[in-house]
Amino acid sequence: MGKRCFLGLAVTILFSACTYDKTAVTEAFTVYTEMVANGAKPMAFHYPMNRNEIDRYWEEFKTIANEHKVSLFREDNFPATLLFAQTDTNDKTVAIIYKGDRLIQYQQWKVDALAADTTNRYTQEKLARRLGRLLGYSDLGINQLLEKNSNIKTLASFGTNTQTTHLYYEKLEEATAFYETILGLSSPAANTFKISKDGFLKLHSTDSAHPIGQPKSTAVALLTNQLPAWYAIMKDKNIPLKYSFNPKQGGPHDGFVAIDPGGYFLEFETFKQHPENELFMAILSKAERISTSHNNLDFFGTITWTYHKDMQKMQRFYQEKLGFELVADQGWAKIYQTAENSFVGLVDECRGMENYADQKAVELTWGLAKVESFYTHAPTLFNQYDASRKSFVGPENYRYNLGND
Repeated sequence: MGKRCFLGLAVTILFSACTYDKTAVTEAFTVYTEMVANGAKPMAFHYPMNRNEIDRYWEEFKTIANEHKVSLFREDNFPATLLFAQTDTNDKTVAIIYKGDRLIQYQQWKVDALAADTTNRYTQEKLARRLGRLLGYSDLGINQLLEKNSNIKTLASFGTNTQTTHLYYEKLEEATAFYETILGLSSPAANTFKISKDGFLKLHSTDSAHPIGQPKSTAVALLTNQLPAWYAIMKDKNIPLKYSFNPKQGGPHDGFVAIDPGGYFLEFETFKQHPENELFMAILSKAERISTSHNNLDFFGTITWTYHKDMQKMQRFYQEKLGFELVADQGWAKIYQTAENSFVGLVDECRGMENYADQKAVELTWGLAKVESFYTHAPTLFNQYDASRKSFVGPENYRYNLGND
């Protein structure tokens, strides 16, 4: 006896070489059917079965499908895909459960899959992701299946455990004093300030790559539940503000925006229960509080906002290449979790506080738990990876450094 789980559904199916437990088979089929009927999945595959065995269940499958007002298709020639192990599907039949035009969508995918070059990993990955979306899997779930069944990895496969945002100043000492005294942040290393358990700011002097007057192309959110107290400090210290504190009932977040000595925007922000924040709020509820030198004032998370012209391209990059999870969707801004209490927010430049610029006065570094393994794999993951700098430039010219600096 053994156990088989197909397409991520945690249903245990007992079987021997030629015999299936009928109750388990029909119960599993009913679960898949209910998921499609209720809209939890656009389409579902019942786990593959031997072609001569599925005949035993087909009439019962049709009855269950009719009861739930969904349609059923028998696939006897399921194409190879990087999404699933071929040993699970070779010479097997898959019962496809669907509604509406989803079968047409599947058949269009199948035509392309059968015609594609099986040696082209890029094409095969695109097809696998397309099938995963049709089955209703999240990008995170698709990434996990690809890594398991094809060894296609994302950056997140190597365990991102810190995020450092690099900012550049004409007057570095003045900026350092601001973060030390006005914000009261602890400094674990020279010109480096801790905002969250795993989120840091690192301040630098301007240089040839980041000259005076360069567009910022970033803002930094400091997450706190103590907005009135922080706002009072900013007012008391005469810190310039871009936006004042004006809390609103029923909104997804409150905050205000201060301007640091180099002209970078600092967004003091509190997120609230709201449909766009539900997962984000669960993550933030566990965040470690990072004390400051101000009595009883702290931060517990940081978001580095970056500004973009092509949001869809950036989302695909963050989800499919970097492998980060989307944890809050504000429509024109998408927040991704990059470490436990650190985040990057992609912002449509048409709506954000900053405009897109080809050159950026910001860089990001992600620390990696499996850094040596990453260095071996990096050239296959990023086409323009610079091994000497341990970095690469992503879409729209943001530079990302990798390792533990």
